[in-house]
Amino acid sequence: MDQFDTLIEQLGQLNERARQLEDVDYITASYKGFSNEGLTLDEVKDQITEVRHQIATLERQLDDMSDDLS
Repeated sequence: MDQFDTLIEQLGQLNERARQLEDVDYITASYKGFSNEGLTLDEVKDQITEVRHQIATLERQLDDMSDDLS
């Protein structure tokens, strides 16, 4: 597996993590005060922000790789 494929796989995992945080953990923490993982609502929000930052970084890396190939 080359670096491009590895980054694509990582991006998929991060997108799934973001979906889980936003669709499940955020809602659960809003109602119960904590997520299924035991995170507070603020901690869930922080993780969403961090994962979104990681996604943006990976997307920039992939864009750079695509630019280099063309």
